[in-house]
Amino acid sequence: MISTNRKEKCLIMCLTPLQMIISRKIIESNPDKDFDLVAITLIDNIKYRNYYKKLKKLCKNSLYYISEKGLIGFLHFVKELKLKEINSDYKCIYLASIDSRYFQYIISKNNLANIYTFDDGIANIISNDVYYSNDAPVIWKKIIWRFIGIKYYIKDIRDKSLLHYTIYDDIPNIIEKTQLIKLYENDELIPIIINRIVNIYVGQPLEEISDIFTTEYISNILQKLNIDFYYPHPRENTIPLGDFEIIESDLIFEDYIIRYLQKNPDIKVRVYSFISSAILNICSLNRIEVNYIYDKELYYKYKEFYDIVNSKFNIDLVKI
Repeated sequence: MISTNRKEKCLIMCLTPLQMIISRKIIESNPDKDFDLVAITLIDNIKYRNYYKKLKKLCKNSLYYISEKGLIGFLHFVKELKLKEINSDYKCIYLASIDSRYFQYIISKNNLANIYTFDDGIANIISNDVYYSNDAPVIWKKIIWRFIGIKYYIKDIRDKSLLHYTIYDDIPNIIEKTQLIKLYENDELIPIIINRIVNIYVGQPLEEISDIFTTEYISNILQKLNIDFYYPHPRENTIPLGDFEIIESDLIFEDYIIRYLQKNPDIKVRVYSFISSAILNICSLNRIEVNYIYDKELYYKYKEFYDIVNSKFNIDLVKI
């Protein structure tokens, strides 16, 4: 007798390597479902492709799309979906970036699908971030987007989400019903004895925030903190000079630091950054001490973020 038990056809959508790591956990926790994958990148690089290739192996069908600006780029994306037969008839859809017009288009084409959301870094836990807004465009833009095929926006997706997968335990999120996902197991990082402490700085494109963050300004701070290693951000145009080693890796920082600790069981790591969500994601690991750096301008601009990481995650703030 032929079995009629068919797996549910589902789609999972990603914009960042972190989202791909979370997606892997979601897929592995749903063995009764078949997944297609849509991965969109704003910055095409080896690191992004590395995580895409790993996740692709768990999926039936997949699309890797390098984002293009404007209406022509959006229409090109729609064409690629059709060529890859990634468009409709999904029973469930999983996504993090609920503000993405690409993803809003796909959900609009699958309006009967069950929607599940998951974390996109810290955007989901900062109440004044875009994910908590109602981003419905003005009427004339809404008419254009509807003509193209978009009928669902941020608030609509929040309202439709049945469950939110989160990596932050007991922290309010964009929807009330959440399920915790552990990115990394902590047991294997328990030290026998600590022989050395190293200081790592996680870089960011701070010049996009303010002109005050020159390479000289950052260099002086890193010198005061006795930084041993510098992990650069993909969008950093220039790296400050200093008595530290530049880390070159095709891994995101969370994966890199796990492997570093595994290879160096007698080392404890102090991690510093200004507002990087990456260090928040590893703050509960053994042999990790996380510190956020801030000045008056940054605290004023990101007050809720600094208050949350200090009060909810018990992370030390270092004023400069």
